[in-house]
Amino acid sequence: MKKMNVLALAFVLMLVLAACNSSKETGGSTSAKNKAIEASIDSASYILVDSDEGATSEEKGLLKVDLKVKNVSKNSISLSDYDGVYLYEGDEQLSPKTGVNSRELGLESSASDKIGAGKQKNLTFVFEVKKDKKYKIGLQPKSSDYDEEIDEVTLTLDTKKYAKSYNKLQDPEKALQAYTEVLYLNKENVDYDKYVTADKTAVIEEQKKAFNEELKGAFSNSLTDKAKKDFFNMYKDVLKEKASVKTNVIANANNKAVVEVEYTTLDLSDLYSYVSQLKRAYTDETKDYDTQHSEEFAASKFKDIVNELETKEGSRPLRIFMVKEDGKWTVKSSDLYSDSLGKTFGSSYIR
Repeated sequence: MKKMNVLALAFVLMLVLAACNSSKETGGSTSAKNKAIEASIDSASYILVDSDEGATSEEKGLLKVDLKVKNVSKNSISLSDYDGVYLYEGDEQLSPKTGVNSRELGLESSASDKIGAGKQKNLTFVFEVKKDKKYKIGLQPKSSDYDEEIDEVTLTLDTKKYAKSYNKLQDPEKALQAYTEVLYLNKENVDYDKYVTADKTAVIEEQKKAFNEELKGAFSNSLTDKAKKDFFNMYKDVLKEKASVKTNVIANANNKAVVEVEYTTLDLSDLYSYVSQLKRAYTDETKDYDTQHSEEFAASKFKDIVNELETKEGSRPLRIFMVKEDGKWTVKSSDLYSDSLGKTFGSSYIR
């Protein structure tokens, strides 16, 4: 009987100790606390950044982790990319990626963040991780009271939970490919409705405006609105046949992306030359020196002109900035860092 009581008591003590250890939450959880801080993983997602550090393979990638950290001590504390934040893969201790900053993408790593007594702050750290692996994030803040040493707390980071964001890293690339082909080149692309949101009228009007500027330079007299519309449609028909694009996403974070576009398009810089040759040919043949008549003749041959235009490949990729709105991607054409797709596929603007 006494033996059974001893065993029962030992069992109860084991349960109590397990409960005490669990209440500290210093391991195996996405939240943890000690006498100085309360911390939790608020969110995480895979990102791409425009640098060598942003390389993503099938096995690994950069994971942006957003933490909520509350200082429950009486002194201010600090956490840094360089000290106090660690990633543990088994017995291996890794550091966060430093310098992963991008004004375009709204990325700002927490290089040195102080948290006042009783205050809470959201901190962001970027780690290079392997897919479908579990890690521990260790947090050991420094107190403004140098005599106070704060114990480390750990959070469990299961990268498998964020696989969906990894699988969506290439979505801006698919979106821009469809955006360019459908809106500028009059091609069909099944990805358009799935990935793209855009003001079609405004996008095409931008392209048409660039094209009309080229017409103005080639034809000295004003063309009718109908002629401009017809010429634009002829141009788009040939563009559909001869132009091409290839997209590549180089950065993606916080619902913002930078996509590069390699392209071939019609070279409209020769438009003036073709029109001038036809006008001279008309005058030489008819001895009619009325410039309006010679321009009308050249205009009547516009379909032939646009078919004879050569294609030209861009000397460098276009850099296009995109944003995600309501679950779909669109081009932010007003961004200062972006090249202009409308000019590229509507004028002689070929970089």
